Amino acid sequence: MDRLKGKVAIVTGGGSGIGDASATMFASEGATVVVADIVAESARRVADRIVANGGQAMAMTVDISDTEAAKTMIDTTVSQFGRVDVLFNNALFVNSEMAMRDADFLAFDPEIFLANLRVNVIGAVMASKFAIPYMLEQGGGSIIATSSGSSLGGDVTAYSYGSSKAALNWFVQAIAATYGKQGIRSNAILPGPTQTPSKIKWSTPEMDEAFIEVLNTPFIGEPEDIAAMALFLASDESRYVNGQLYSVDGGQSCTVPFISVTRKMQAKA
Repeated sequence: MDRLKGKVAIVTGGGSGIGDASATMFASEGATVVVADIVAESARRVADRIVANGGQAMAMTVDISDTEAAKTMIDTTVSQFGRVDVLFNNALFVNSEMAMRDADFLAFDPEIFLANLRVNVIGAVMASKFAIPYMLEQGGGSIIATSSGSSLGGDVTAYSYGSSKAALNWFVQAIAATYGKQGIRSNAILPGPTQTPSKIKWSTPEMDEAFIEVLNTPFIGEPEDIAAMALFLASDESRYVNGQLYSVDGGQSCTVPFISVTRKMQAKA
């Protein structure tokens, strides 16, 4: 119950899905949590629930693609609570109309790519830039990012999303290399299919069947499965972990690409 006792944690995109689960879990382990989200009502709902359950939390409305808003988020946190120990860069660019248009490489639109970069990369990088001086002053801290398994290889869709997450991975490791000796750790979580509200909106039963086929678990992950890794990376238990890209994907990435074909062949034998 005290794995984060005395720590102050910021969770961007904290109003739903992985962010909600992580903010809730951090608070249950003793952290004071700043729930930051572009949707004010969502941030307040999560923060209010944490407080009602005996935790400490503050809601903050933040468009992480706005550099001044990112700076205000960090400065306000330190002004209110005196420090920032954990920055979980979890916010994700979500626009279903743009996502549909990003499914055809020959229709690639730089504006969609830039929109993804502003949130998925620049927002996380700038928030980190503003948090690091405070972390240096207090002797260390943990920066965590939600990346994606899509960052690890080519795909036939989601060109802007996957490439933005690959860029995020680079910055995660660059921050680790630059500030690790000064006590700041920087790591990323690469989720596989996860039952977040946004995923549930666009997936179908057929897609879920396909996900189960490529996973090496008998179920699709829940936001709490990702939050559990975030909690580990936020805690002092991971003090010797830095610059790592953790796949939390139900074993999806541990196999050779043609395993589903082999399984079907074995089933027929």
